[in-house]
Amino acid sequence: MSEQLIFPWLSLSVIASLVLAAWAWRAPQAESARRIGLIALVISFVALLAASLQAALLSEGHHGSTLHEPFIRLFVVDALNAIPLPLFAALALGVMSFAPRRKVTPHWVAGVLLLSAATFVAYATTNLALFAVAWIASLVPFFVKRFFNVAGESEMPKLARAILIASCVMVVTAVILIAVATTEGARFGMTTARAGNAPLLTVAFALLMVAVFLRKGLLPAHTWMLASYERGPLLPLTLLVNSHLGAFLIARFALPALPDVAREALPILGDLGLATALYAAVLAFAERQPRRLLALLSISQSSFILVGLESANADGITGALIHWQVVAVATTMLALVYTAIEARLATPWDGVKSLGLASSAPRLAVFFAAGGLALVGLPLTLGFAAEDLLLHGTLESHPHLGFILALVTALNAFHVLRLFIRLFLGQPGREARAITDVLPRERWALTAALLFLVLGGLRPMTLMRLPAEAAGRLAEAVNLIKHDTARWR
Repeated sequence: MSEQLIFPWLSLSVIASLVLAAWAWRAPQAESARRIGLIALVISFVALLAASLQAALLSEGHHGSTLHEPFIRLFVVDALNAIPLPLFAALALGVMSFAPRRKVTPHWVAGVLLLSAATFVAYATTNLALFAVAWIASLVPFFVKRFFNVAGESEMPKLARAILIASCVMVVTAVILIAVATTEGARFGMTTARAGNAPLLTVAFALLMVAVFLRKGLLPAHTWMLASYERGPLLPLTLLVNSHLGAFLIARFALPALPDVAREALPILGDLGLATALYAAVLAFAERQPRRLLALLSISQSSFILVGLESANADGITGALIHWQVVAVATTMLALVYTAIEARLATPWDGVKSLGLASSAPRLAVFFAAGGLALVGLPLTLGFAAEDLLLHGTLESHPHLGFILALVTALNAFHVLRLFIRLFLGQPGREARAITDVLPRERWALTAALLFLVLGGLRPMTLMRLPAEAAGRLAEAVNLIKHDTARWR
């Protein structure tokens, strides 16, 4: 069933981000640019939240409803994107507010807004060609030196650029092949690829999967994320990674358009995701550099999303979509806290000596511990519900994979505690005793993220209903069997 939004909320969010990005670029001072960025992201968040609420209300009465924009019908809100849209706007808003003053420039603000606008377009569109444009546009700020070249952080390494450019080439080539292979190729819609030249469509699907492989940093392409986290702009990189456009590409286009090919190919991608998760968790034992350890945690936990998408049942797919939310919020919390610590330290920290910051910054310690433990499935948080569904779905379809998933989660929990101990426990030095705790502009962003994870854990069905509906659609698209998730009501 298809209906209309009462207002073009999606277009408003994109236009506000782009127009105010141009304004921020020309701002005379960094704090003026930050205020412009905050205005843009508040407008985007409110607009996207309004669209999502309308979709949620309509979904209660009409299972499987899709809301089109009044004018631009290429933009829709449905069960798949109703939560990711406002959630990403909220994450970008938190990053914009939290970023240390010495890392914020007018160009930095413009880069975050451009990344946000591109992500909104990618989530909202049902047109694969427009999605490809948004995929490329989201990377532009990382390729142009002026955007994120700030104190203490360098531009993205050449290896990372090469891998991400390759992912763009793969997506564009796949779009061209679909245009050639289908009779209605100019539309590039979700369903047009079902009928057409089968060999070309199979090659197009393979190229899309390679693009996902590269952008998500699956083994051995994980090296671009490690190098970028170590020296690059940490907060914008966290937003880029937490957009999870690779997983969204699979759920929005690949599964519905080519279900027969997906049944054969997705298990390979899922196995690569699980192998990456295990490898990153094992590699983290030898890692001392804190930024690289954060990258390994993000790689390992986010790889579970692909495992859930190929789990062959709706419980696993639902768990993957919920885990998407958990990884996005929890890893952003960890990056925010670590960025705050970096900004407060006079000298870089090598990760070897314990800092002992808990005595001078207890709130930062609590936020870091809560975000890290929610990431690995702490009970009474949304991470527990996501891990349960992922584990249940994976054990049912692939028992041996379910065991590995549980093992990797336990290893990552150890790494979270190890990093927490290095940062916050031990005998504090002179520099650690002088560190200030959470500032007012930092507190609201971390508190909002913590409330999302905790309240979502106490009432998981509130955030699970729409992902469960989307999982049901995806399961039906590839002739899977839906399973009941009502035990979380």
